[in-house]
Formats: sequence, structure tokens, C-alpha cells
Amino acid sequence: MADFEGGNKLKNQQFRLTWAWISLEKEYYLVDEEAKVLEVVLKRRGYLGETSFVSIGTKDGTAEKDKDFRGKAQKQVQFNPGQTSATWKVRILSDNLYEESETFQIVLSEPVMGALEFPQAATVEIVDPGDESTVFIPSATYSIEEDIGELLIPVRRSGDVSQELMVICFTQQGTATGTVPTSVLSYSDYISRPEEHNSVLRFDRDETEKACRVVVIDDSLYELEESFNVTLSMPMGGRLGQEFYTTRVTILTDADDGKEL
Repeated sequence: MADFEGGNKLKNQQFRLTWAWISLEKEYYLVDEEAKVLEVVLKRRGYLGETSFVSIGTKDGTAEKDKDFRGKAQKQVQFNPGQTSATWKVRILSDNLYEESETFQIVLSEPVMGALEFPQAATVEIVDPGDESTVFIPSATYSIEEDIGELLIPVRRSGDVSQELMVICFTQQGTATGTVPTSVLSYSDYISRPEEHNSVLRFDRDETEKACRVVVIDDSLYELEESFNVTLSMPMGGRLGQEFYTTRVTILTDADDGKEL
């Protein structure tokens, strides 16, 4: 009895799967907390003749939903026929507190009339440079009379001032000559502030201004204008502002001093 094999067979036939592939445009986003909104782009390629859908959402990391960010209420993104890209927005929540960089994820899932491909998740890093406590001198130059006695340079800070901050305020010699308070030398123009712990300014919590004190020596010698610098360095609990971390102090000519013969 002959063997009988049932079923139908087709040979040398091509099998084609028409499908749309959906992904995020990027796998990493860097966003400033002050940007307010992050616009996330989704891409679609392959077969574009049908309408496709994909679910989208967020996943907490060190950044937390409703504290640091808030995703759009719409949890599904639609691609119409022929459409290759779409957007979804995340609101970045700003506060006045300085925080280290924080991250969360944006995740695609549950595609309809399509399939997911890399990257189907993206990491978002939120940075917060604007709120970092920043210490600075408000003016690039100061002009003083020799008989002022002492000069109080204002040192201010902005940003998050809820924590303590320390910074060194020291002098740098220019045409004016500095000296140490224990041995005032002849022809000295001011008492130096060395770049060390004795020259530290300490800001308490919520304190926004301190004075950097420099003693100016008044003598009877006639001198032309001279200058020195007052500079901030080595902040702890914040950073130096570019405008200004140093200032030039000019001691004006004292017309009352007798001219040298």
C-alpha cells in the first residue's frame, strides 16, 4: 500500500511582512530645569499605509514624577497614514532649590499596527545650574581715596541660599603694595589678605551679602594712582560667578600729600 501524504505545499514563494517600526529619536536627553518643557520626538519607518499607535510613559529615577517633571496626560501617540514623526511633551518642574543632576526614563510600549525598535526607551537628565548658589563681587572696579581707612568690598550670592557657603576673599598686589598686619612696611599701601583660612567669608543660611574688609594705609607721601585686586577663590557650598570673582581697586592720587622734591 502506497504512502499518502496529506496537505498542500507551495515551493519557492516569497513571504513579505509589511510592518511599521516605531522608536524614539534619541536615547538620551539633557535638559535644563529652567527649560520648562522637553519635546520628545518619535519616529516611524517601514510600511506607512496604515494608522499606528504606541503607548508612551515615564519611569522615575532620581527624578520623580510630579516633583521634578510631569508627562503629558495623553498616554498614546498616533501616527496617521504617511506620517513618519510625532511629538510628546514632558513638563519640567522648576523650583528655587539647587539639586544635583537627576534622571528619569521615557518608555514606549504596546504598539498597534507596528513594532518597536531601538531606542524604545530614553534617559532624561535634568541639570540645575541656574539655582546653584553663586558668589560674586557686584562691580569690576572700585576707586577710593587713600584716607578711606578701610574698604568694605560687598560680596554677594544668588541662587539657592538655603545652605551655608564659605569663600576666600584675598588681595593680589598690583602697582599698590600690600603688607602683613604684624609688620607694616614703609611705602605699603594696604594690609594684605592672604589666600588662606584667615581670609574666609562665611555665609549663614539665607544670608546674601558679606563685606570683605581691606585696611588702606594713609601716608604723607605723594603717589600717583595705584591699584590692587580683591579676588574670591575656593568656594565651598556653591560656585564663583563670572561677573565678578575679582575686582580692581584703584587708590586715587591724594592731592593733600606733599610732592617729593
